Amino acid sequence: MSFSHRHLTAFVTVAALHSLGRAAEQMHITQPALSRIIRTLEETLGVRLFERHPTGMMLTAHGQAFLPRAELLLADWSAAIEEQRHISTLTTGTLRIGCVAGAVNPHLNRAVRIMLQRHPGLRIIASEAIEDRLTDALVAGQIDLAVAGEIDGWARFGLRQSYYASDRWYLFAAPDHPLHRLDAPVLSDLLAYRWVMVPEDSIAHDHLRAVFGTQSLPPPDCVMQTRSITVAAATLVGSDYITMMPESLLQSEVALGRLVRLPFAQLEWDRALFLYRRDKGSLPPAAREFLTILTESGGVPAAPRPI
Repeated sequence: MSFSHRHLTAFVTVAALHSLGRAAEQMHITQPALSRIIRTLEETLGVRLFERHPTGMMLTAHGQAFLPRAELLLADWSAAIEEQRHISTLTTGTLRIGCVAGAVNPHLNRAVRIMLQRHPGLRIIASEAIEDRLTDALVAGQIDLAVAGEIDGWARFGLRQSYYASDRWYLFAAPDHPLHRLDAPVLSDLLAYRWVMVPEDSIAHDHLRAVFGTQSLPPPDCVMQTRSITVAAATLVGSDYITMMPESLLQSEVALGRLVRLPFAQLEWDRALFLYRRDKGSLPPAAREFLTILTESGGVPAAPRPI
């Protein structure tokens, strides 16, 4: 016996709410009916998906393994329905993309503008996150395209990768920072000050640890971690904090003289950015056209440039 869209919806809803009662209410069916649906799905798969606990319905190991597959199947189902509705005109619909901080460059901005000019009824949902979360969103079908740095084991997650661009990272501080008064600052001088950085799980921290490690130095003291460029910039202004960020994100602060680049060439680096999509299945029309626009505008070069 095969399972249906209804079985998948029931499973994902119970997994999210941890309650048969709340899930049944959300699906507008009775709790006994929902129990039968879950039981039928378990019999079809030949495994138990849930265990009852005092805190509610909890996934078994089989359930945890099945959940991302079920979410992707439901996302593909919704995308297929939406594609059929809008396949002829693409005047409406949704483009779902994700990117890491700093990945929004002129090519990406131009592609977004062209898409909205061609299809005024189109909605674009853009999410900013780190690589791990973008991977999860792609696998679950929550986004169709992602612009991110190197994702370790991307093929293992069923993704397709193509080189997109790179962004240059530098050190920045306030214009009156004490380091500006040193004739030849060295790496160890940076350890006297506190840092504002992207979260610890970013590859930027790996770069910092690697560079400081070459001189047997500990990594800097990152007292604040934030994904908000506004928060990071505001924290640096008028303080002796330091940050390492893509220059593209701080252009306005630098132009206004509120932040100044620190001359530490050994810490400057180019982060390669890649386009990711699921390897299997077709892209929705909006995502396919968006990729075409990026390629035509030069946003996706034919081969990676040396970094």
